[in-house]
Amino acid sequence: MRRRRAPALGHEQRWPALLQPLLSWAAVIVGVGIVVIVVRSPAHGVEISEQALPTGPALYQRTCASCHGNQGQGTFRGPTLVAVGAASADYWLRSGRMPLREPDQQSQRQPPAFTDAQIRELVDYVATLGEGPPIPQIDLAGANLAEGGELYRLNCAACHNWDGKGGALVNQSNAPPLRPVPVRELAEAVRIGPGTMPLFTEDQLNDDQLADVLAYVEYMKTPPDAGGFGLGHWGPSTETLAGFAGLALIVGITAWLGERRRGR
Repeated sequence: MRRRRAPALGHEQRWPALLQPLLSWAAVIVGVGIVVIVVRSPAHGVEISEQALPTGPALYQRTCASCHGNQGQGTFRGPTLVAVGAASADYWLRSGRMPLREPDQQSQRQPPAFTDAQIRELVDYVATLGEGPPIPQIDLAGANLAEGGELYRLNCAACHNWDGKGGALVNQSNAPPLRPVPVRELAEAVRIGPGTMPLFTEDQLNDDQLADVLAYVEYMKTPPDAGGFGLGHWGPSTETLAGFAGLALIVGITAWLGERRRGR
């Protein structure tokens, strides 16, 4: 006996038959995606406690020990951290100068590699490696700008320039500009002397004098203009160039007027 053929599906019946497996797979993929998002995302309104972060010693071993040694004793790849103090660790970490990707890389200011909580963990741990300068607590309210200006010109302007924009030094290094540096890091730099910068103890520059200097540096970041154009506040150099440009313009106009009068 001949088998009867199954009736051919019409145009309206073919599409649901083809779409059904596709829709099933799409549903599976969407479901898996939702599960992954729910599992990997923190619960709504729940903040991660700082206690869940790696502790200072564990974070140090993971990110710093390869260069500075397991006990902070230093290695051929990095200096010792024993007795450098909290101010030093806080300065190098917050300014993004540490950690370095390569030991020979020149450190420079950049966004910090750690969160604020991680920096506090590392700073607290480094502070236990030996007594050193603490993080300065400086209050700028009531600081003397005039006194700060004198102290800045006496102690800082030779390297950082009279306007705080930095400059090249004779030892093939640079004094960085002070404008992007927060007050806290400026105070730390004064007390620890990073790189080629000399450190200033409280006998050389007490906290009141340091507050005066920092207030003056903050004032230089946005100096008021008494009138006219600020010219970028670069001082005599910019003013001289502007003067020469104005003089050249006057000479050019005078020569043009003379030629025009002669041609009549």
